[in-house]
Amino acid sequence: MNVQLNDSGVPILRQKTFVQKVKTFLLWTILVIMTLAAALLVYLCLAGASEMAALTTLKKVSDHPYYTMEYENFDYSDLLTEECDSNDAVIKFYKSKFFKGISGVFPGGYENDYVTNGSYAFSSRTSTYSQVRGRVYNSYDKPILMVIAKPENGYKSWNLIDMGDVGLLSGQSIDQWYNNAFQTIAATYCVSEGINTEFFGVSLISCPVAECDETSKVNITPFLACRLLLDRVATVDSAIDLLNDYDIDFSCGSYHFFISDKNGECAIIEYIDGKMSVTNRKDDMFHLVCTNKMEDKTVRSAEKDYSNRYKELSVYTDYERTLSSQYTHGFGVDRTYAFLMLNDSAQDEAATEEDHFGTNMYGTQYAVIYQMDKMQMRVVIENDRETQMFDYDLS
Repeated sequence: MNVQLNDSGVPILRQKTFVQKVKTFLLWTILVIMTLAAALLVYLCLAGASEMAALTTLKKVSDHPYYTMEYENFDYSDLLTEECDSNDAVIKFYKSKFFKGISGVFPGGYENDYVTNGSYAFSSRTSTYSQVRGRVYNSYDKPILMVIAKPENGYKSWNLIDMGDVGLLSGQSIDQWYNNAFQTIAATYCVSEGINTEFFGVSLISCPVAECDETSKVNITPFLACRLLLDRVATVDSAIDLLNDYDIDFSCGSYHFFISDKNGECAIIEYIDGKMSVTNRKDDMFHLVCTNKMEDKTVRSAEKDYSNRYKELSVYTDYERTLSSQYTHGFGVDRTYAFLMLNDSAQDEAATEEDHFGTNMYGTQYAVIYQMDKMQMRVVIENDRETQMFDYDLS
């Protein structure tokens, strides 16, 4: 290499030009940014490997929009110790989990007084002495997410989630990782419908009255309670035992739980005057129907005004009459018949508020049917059996 020397024999150092200095600065800046980005990625993978893996499986499968996501090997024991009293608190928990003190600069929180109405469900013996379970979900037009969940220590389950429950608006996309990552992960703990591999099912349905006393037990939302039920229990009796271990915070809205198992047992769990009330399937019947109406006899007076608001409650009588007539003839129901019941009771979005007696305008977002003998789950979005009907293998 040729080096210029001065008269004293000392090498002459050339000064960098301005352009060269800028290039050097930019190269170092890029190197630092790439290093920080790599460190952040490693941190996220270590802090939430399951969550990161789940987000990579998120995909849109219909134009409703309806999405699916697989979420495996997750543990939320630390979430339970936080005693979150709302879905928003769950979102904020995951923000702080990943980003600690800087979580405030990331989107994810929301204000929500959103309560779903006008839904109904049933569980029934089939003509082959198996079990079938169905639910129609009427609400506002929001994205729907199916999460196929498998916790570290628990049953695999299929969960349907109204993304309005975690603050997403009508027509808003959830496949934008940065914008809605926290809502998407938190949605797994904001479940209102699902079933597990033991054919234990739960539906969270709004009702007029729900109040649970505060004790020394861990405080959880009804949505998170559904998560726990699907992960941990296989029978109605064990579900009741589990719920007795927690205080349910209904500040997010009044709901009751409709639960059923593969043995044909089913129950509606309500919280009246701070205490749990359980309405079981009658011994001489092979089915149970749940709508927005209260089942606890001590609060029948509370449902009067509420019943007048929701014409969907007439479905309760229709379901009862139809299912009872099937048993009278000794047949029970099959999946096709049960599916027709759901289709017949599905409804389009109301054109005016008067169509729903002054309530907000909403329609059937999805109908779902579960058939135990085939271990199959069928979901129909917006009552569209042509292009938005999806089958899932529960085995």
